Amino acid sequence: MRSRLLMFISACAFVMPLRALPTMIRLGYVNCAACHIAPQGGGPLNAYGRSIDEAQSLRGGEYEPTMNAVIRALSWNDRITQDLRFVGQEQLSTSTNAPLVGLFRGQFMYRNATEFGRGIRFSAVIVGENESAARPSLAYEPPVRPTQVYVTSALLSWRVRNNLEFSAGRDALPNGVNIPDLAIYIRSRNRLGYYDAPTQAKIYWWGKRYHVSPYFFVPGGNERSGFHESGGGALAEFDVLGHGRTVVGLNTLHAASHLLNRSLVGPYARLGFGKWGILAEHDITLRTLLQTTPTSFRQDASYAQIFWAVKEWLVPAIAGERLTVERPYRESLLAAGGQLTARLSPQFTLSLSARVQHNQLTGRTSPAFTFQLAMKTPN
Repeated sequence: MRSRLLMFISACAFVMPLRALPTMIRLGYVNCAACHIAPQGGGPLNAYGRSIDEAQSLRGGEYEPTMNAVIRALSWNDRITQDLRFVGQEQLSTSTNAPLVGLFRGQFMYRNATEFGRGIRFSAVIVGENESAARPSLAYEPPVRPTQVYVTSALLSWRVRNNLEFSAGRDALPNGVNIPDLAIYIRSRNRLGYYDAPTQAKIYWWGKRYHVSPYFFVPGGNERSGFHESGGGALAEFDVLGHGRTVVGLNTLHAASHLLNRSLVGPYARLGFGKWGILAEHDITLRTLLQTTPTSFRQDASYAQIFWAVKEWLVPAIAGERLTVERPYRESLLAAGGQLTARLSPQFTLSLSARVQHNQLTGRTSPAFTFQLAMKTPN
């Protein structure tokens, strides 16, 4: 168990985000739809998002679309938005009475969004990697089967009007504060890892002060035998004060599989105060393991982060977490961490991070340190 935990912390610590950054709440961005082609976030940016991406980097300046005839032809006269990304991470981790473990993890990503007209769009994200980063293997819920090349998103979407979109296909389920770090408890314990991309149908309906996303899903195909879950849920949030900086929301979900049922309720908040802000979420998950004698137990996962934009391109953050799981699978974990992210240009981002986890039942402490370089092609 200890070796698996060390490998998970080492493989997942502060990985490169594929989703929109929730820290944008400090500038009054209530959701992801303003900057991303897909309203859930992730995938390529739209023209406005690319201009923000340029302005918030150390390089600064204004975004200028390419006039190269070859590139415009490959982009189907701007109907295809695509890029390539590489994320390289060097990680060190250890635990009480355990040796230091080093790991290099590299990822290549291809992201595409193709517009066919009349509001119809197909988007996809394909990833290749040298080291997998599956969720931790739990006694009651094993992770999905990782592969070195996989599809994290493949969606057919229909934008009915400016604030209403229907989507169907393979993708991650909606979640609250949408923190990209896969090692945090609200993600790693709630089927929100890299390879958790069930087949689903969902609706996005948003406005200046609200966002509602009901969804239904079936297995993605790479789950372990007996854990191919199906279900549905909804995410709803509201800007309380109406200035785009005080969003509170609730994520709910119910899912059933042959061996395990689970229900989740997760209130969350994103608060922005100019140069700094607060992100917080508390997920309550009730699980029933369907054995000869069914076993029900509760999990509580809490997360809180304070971030500060020293400069538009330089953002430090500190975070704290807590996880508790009831008997017969009792766990009690605390974690804290910090991260410094520097966006040198829209194509290059550096980050340094540290995370320490303490097991209150065993007394073990597990620190992890990560250096990351992310690169992408212009789009």
